[in-house]
Amino acid sequence: MNDLIEQFESELKAFLEFRYNLSLQQNTAERFNETEKAAFDFVDDYLLNTPDLIAGDVEKSIQNILNDFIDKKIRDN
Repeated sequence: MNDLIEQFESELKAFLEFRYNLSLQQNTAERFNETEKAAFDFVDDYLLNTPDLIAGDVEKSIQNILNDFIDKKIRDN
């Protein structure tokens, strides 16, 4: 189970970076919002395609990864 969660976390982090960089929004808050919405779609699709994971398994990870991602982007700007 831990391997599945680690794989999910790795793919979510990569998706966030890709999606944020893909955004054409100039306003940082709008880029975050757009990226977060896309991330939730990514998570839904991921969970639908990974029957061994349920939302409860990754809920805390999702929140931590999103918070860390936003904090990092704010620090870097």
